[in-house]
Amino acid sequence: MSTPQPAGIGITHNAASNLLGLPPADLERLVNAGHIRRNDKNSYSVPVLVQDYIAHIQSKAQGNETHPKQADVAAHLDISDRTVRELEAKLPVPDDYTLSAFRVAYLRHLREIAAGRSGNGGLDLAGERAALAKVQRERIEMQNAVTRRELAPVILIEQVLAKAGSKVASILDAIPRMIRRRVAALSADDLKLIAEEIARARNIAAAIRIEDLNEDHTDADDDQPIADDPDD
Repeated sequence: MSTPQPAGIGITHNAASNLLGLPPADLERLVNAGHIRRNDKNSYSVPVLVQDYIAHIQSKAQGNETHPKQADVAAHLDISDRTVRELEAKLPVPDDYTLSAFRVAYLRHLREIAAGRSGNGGLDLAGERAALAKVQRERIEMQNAVTRRELAPVILIEQVLAKAGSKVASILDAIPRMIRRRVAALSADDLKLIAEEIARARNIAAAIRIEDLNEDHTDADDDQPIADDPDD
């Protein structure tokens, strides 16, 4: 299944296979099996590519034989968590349903809607069409957010932060040696203090996670630099 994207957005098949660490032939098999979407034969949207591959790995690890989380079902079917909860009440699936059983029930449910039948339980056709329109609207809104670069998979963002943190750490680690060469008047204690402060800043940066961005800085006092010596 292809997801059209605006011109100029996307990476080639070889670049996509390198990003995922897969041989190009294996990536082609995943596309042909419907696990990964692409814009056209030689163009992939990076956020969609990563999202689909993560969903494929999760599905493979679960074996589709254990009861999945609502978030896993939502990612697998490209719908919202709320829609999953609504479908759990409508679809003829047991409480301990598997991912494959839910998918089959969902597809049959969509066929009933497309055929104009209410299905088991006398579901209202107009209401089902409205629900389907809502799902489609939510999907389009997410795709538009990805296109505007307002939305990206968390794992991709964390990889970017990790790489940036690694580069910053190497720069910080070099500062004490540079200061030692250029400022001969500094004592060993001065250099030790500088190194300790740099290490503290580096450790704080390395510990940052996506969820930390929404937290209040209640420990702000702990992050303040050491005050100047009053005798200086």
